[in-house]
Amino acid sequence: MYSIMIVDDEKAIRENLAGIVNFEEYGFRLCGTARNGQDALARIPQCRPDVIFLDVCMPVMDGLAFLQELRKKQDADLPYVVMLSGYSDFEYARSAMRYGAKAYLTKPVDEEEVGVVLKELKDTLDEKQKTLKHSDMKEQVKRLKSLYHGGDRKRTSFQGYQMMHCVILRESPEAEEGWRLIRELAEERLYGSEAAFCRNQGCILSYLAGPETLGEYQQSVTLFARHLLHQIKKRGMECALLFDSVLFERAEDTFRRDYDTHLYRMLTELFWGKEVVIQCRMMETSDFFDRRLDGEKEYIEKIRRAVRERNTGALREVYEEIDGAVRTKKLNIIFLQEINYRIYYSLMDLLDEEKLTDVHITPLDLRDTSCFMRYEEWKEQLWRQLSAVYSCMENTDSGDGIGEQALTYIQRHFREQISLKSVADKFYVSPSYLGRCLQKALKGSGFRQYLNDLRIREAKRLLRDTDKMIYEIAQEAGFTESKYFISKFTDLTGVTPAEYRRMGNA
Repeated sequence: MYSIMIVDDEKAIRENLAGIVNFEEYGFRLCGTARNGQDALARIPQCRPDVIFLDVCMPVMDGLAFLQELRKKQDADLPYVVMLSGYSDFEYARSAMRYGAKAYLTKPVDEEEVGVVLKELKDTLDEKQKTLKHSDMKEQVKRLKSLYHGGDRKRTSFQGYQMMHCVILRESPEAEEGWRLIRELAEERLYGSEAAFCRNQGCILSYLAGPETLGEYQQSVTLFARHLLHQIKKRGMECALLFDSVLFERAEDTFRRDYDTHLYRMLTELFWGKEVVIQCRMMETSDFFDRRLDGEKEYIEKIRRAVRERNTGALREVYEEIDGAVRTKKLNIIFLQEINYRIYYSLMDLLDEEKLTDVHITPLDLRDTSCFMRYEEWKEQLWRQLSAVYSCMENTDSGDGIGEQALTYIQRHFREQISLKSVADKFYVSPSYLGRCLQKALKGSGFRQYLNDLRIREAKRLLRDTDKMIYEIAQEAGFTESKYFISKFTDLTGVTPAEYRRMGNA
């Protein structure tokens, strides 16, 4: 809400203008009045108006003299002035406009004309505020980066600030669009907008949240976070928000270490828990780094032995041992990532031994990915990685193992926008290799035909058992466009979806 001061020697104008025009409707409130320019200059420091409605002709100090005195202040944050004048004073008022007045209104004032002027002033003030916020936050982010890289050692200028890390848990089908969307939604609500952005790594977007950000949320992190997450979820994505104010409360010269340690603590809490709004707590560093996993070398050796000996039972057993040990220890993700990489390099060695160049695996990195994995997903991905490599080595010639696993996956996910490449990525093989495995498992049929058969079968069920619209059935069955669905359905069945429904109801 911006503030208005009315400066006029007529008592009726000072007392009644706010009654004629609803200032609040335009985003303003009356902060004070003055009888002449001299009186106004004395009141400005207390009232701090954003806009002044100024009469031209007044005793003691008229409007033109007031403007001249105002300009002497050379303050970048001077209020905008709207001149008020009778018709006979028009030339006088026009002279005043040359001294910086923003607009000119004749008396008696017209409500609609005032409204037009206030709308324009509101837009101008909004843009000015945005620029000031942007500049202020840009400078703070610059200080923060200097602090992180050791160029500055003081945290005192960040009292009341928080680091906010936006962690992507589920992205939209169009990954780039999802990133843009999350940045847009977050920056709409942060003081300084896009200037508050600090860095991103993998699935994490980091912002500096100023104390002004929580102003309209009663200084409640929880209220702010719930509102932002609700808006993100409405747009088809899922995130977690991590807040760290403790970072700026410490005085030790260890900012970079504290920043990284706090972030990993919160990510570990996110990995093991169900909460999606996490606030950093003070914790002993030794407690966080003492939770190492014993017997890593033995686990890796068991994996290598089970794969080499083609012993699926032994592979499952060591997988469950690793999972149980990690879960019991509630391992922090720093050490979990180390284990993920050791398993990855061991599997790569095994693939090299067998000269399997079509198998493409990547380490299960918990930060440098487009979406953050939590425990259940990590557990599933680890087994999928182990079993994919095992199946490729067990069926070097036939590829039966991968083909059957992929068929099961397609049956579960055909309603989603999957492709041969996306399924191949899930099983750490190339699309061409998976295509050959599927053709063997389907006895000549291919991925696309099998996917369409599943979707058409589901569409038939929905046409028979529900009264949903055709476009709704198309979407639920996995087709992105109803026109394509109708065309494909007609090609494969010989009748349109509408005709098929009528036949079923006959």
